[in-house]
Amino acid sequence: MTQEELPLPNLLRPVDKKRCDYVQTLVEFDPLANEKWYIHSVLAQCFLPYRDQKDEIFWNRENGNVTLNVTAGQAKNQSGKMVTLGLPYGAKPRLFLSKIQTEAIRNQSPVIPVETSMTGMMKDLGFKITGGKQGTIGKFKEQTSRLAACRFRIIHDQKGAAGTLSRNVNADIFRSFELWFPTHPNQQTLWPTEIKLTDDFYENLKEHAIPYDFRGLKHIQNNARAIDIYLWMTQRLYRIPRNKPLFLKWKHLYEMFGGGISNSKNFPSNFKKALLAARTAYPEARIEEAKEGFIFKASPSPIPKTRIGYGDK
Repeated sequence: MTQEELPLPNLLRPVDKKRCDYVQTLVEFDPLANEKWYIHSVLAQCFLPYRDQKDEIFWNRENGNVTLNVTAGQAKNQSGKMVTLGLPYGAKPRLFLSKIQTEAIRNQSPVIPVETSMTGMMKDLGFKITGGKQGTIGKFKEQTSRLAACRFRIIHDQKGAAGTLSRNVNADIFRSFELWFPTHPNQQTLWPTEIKLTDDFYENLKEHAIPYDFRGLKHIQNNARAIDIYLWMTQRLYRIPRNKPLFLKWKHLYEMFGGGISNSKNFPSNFKKALLAARTAYPEARIEEAKEGFIFKASPSPIPKTRIGYGDK
């Protein structure tokens, strides 16, 4: 099988040049305390949808013996009618969710104080603030609403001599999450003064939080697939044995970073582009492209890790 190192191109687009300039910053400086963010290990292995799943209310993402099951929730609209909000998707709920987990770890508390305006939170996440029907404010409102309403479950399969034991765990993240959406997004009543995580999720997060350098995501923050690849590599590559590289075929990569209603024919091309972007946030990642997939090799950890739980590929 012919294998070759996945190179960075010699002729880069401006956005790629900007990302590569960031690599030098990563190499020369250690992460600042306020740039060290956290995410639960399961959410660095099993991911939310990349696109709107339309009328689908269930989402399943499998990685090894762990499956993340997400169910769309309901809420009252302005007329007082209960409506299904849909599944969260894209980069915005990913970064918002990581922000909440980061604050919980930093403060060592399941109670997270939040900004008094939605635009303050968006700026903290690095998003531009634009209004209008296609602006970022409306999209951020929609995604946080979907995230707050949905339900999470984790299924952990354990194989034994007698068969397979499937352990189902309710993994709802939020104990309470109020969403106030006045006409003007900068009004002080837009956000509650705090968000509360469930006790179970918070205690589990403390055991299985993965630190990463948020500066890397600032340059790929609008690319949800690149975010997922970066977070997965952050928690996986440093654990690969040096004498036993991890080979993932296109089928496995599609199960992890594709699926849903996306077009599987376009997946290889889309994955390669996202992988290239993710590598600028993790320049030490050692990867080879193979005929039927990619080979991931033992790589230096980009940032010291905490304990990591649950199974994976």
